[in-house]
Amino acid sequence: MRHTLATFGVAFGLLAMPAPAGAVTIDLGQAILAGGASFIGGDSKIKFVAQVTGESATFILPSTPGQEYSIQVTGHNDSSTSFFQFLIDADGPGPGGFVQLGSNLNFRDGFPTLTLPTFTDLGTSDFFRIVSGGTGNTAGQITGLSLFAVPGAIVGAGLPGLLAACVALMLFARRRQRRGC
Repeated sequence: MRHTLATFGVAFGLLAMPAPAGAVTIDLGQAILAGGASFIGGDSKIKFVAQVTGESATFILPSTPGQEYSIQVTGHNDSSTSFFQFLIDADGPGPGGFVQLGSNLNFRDGFPTLTLPTFTDLGTSDFFRIVSGGTGNTAGQITGLSLFAVPGAIVGAGLPGLLAACVALMLFARRRQRRGC
C-alpha cells in the first residue's frame, strides 16, 4: 500500500508540473524611438518626457509562428493621469498592423513589473510598441522588457488525466495484492 501511495504521489506530481517557459530579455537600447522619447542610464532605460503624447519605442521581437507569447514590462509613471499603451503587430511587416495588448496601463509608484495579455505569433518576427500618453502626461520610464513563450497544454494534465492515473494506480495495486507482493 505504501508503494501505491508513493507511485500515486509521483504520478500526480508529474501531471501537475508546469512546463518551463523560456524567457528572453529584450535589450532596451535596440528600440527605435520617436516623438521625444530618449535613452538614459547608458541605454538601459527609456524615458518619456512630460507633456508630450505619442512618444513611442518600437522593438523587433524574435518569434516562432503559432507560438503563444507573453510580455513583462517594468516601468514607472510620475502621475496617475499618465499611462502607457502596449501594442503588438503579431504578423510582422505586412497588412496586419498594431493591436493594443490589454488596456492603458499606469505603473504608479516605484518600478513594478506588469504582465501583458498573451498573444499568438503569426509571422517570423513581431513588432512591439510602447506609446506614452494621457491627459496632463508626466514623465515615465521603461526599465525592463522580457518576452516569455507560454507553454502549451501538457498531455494528460487536468481532471481527465488525473482520473485516468488514479484508475491505473488502483488497478496496479489490486494486481500486486493478488500476486502477494
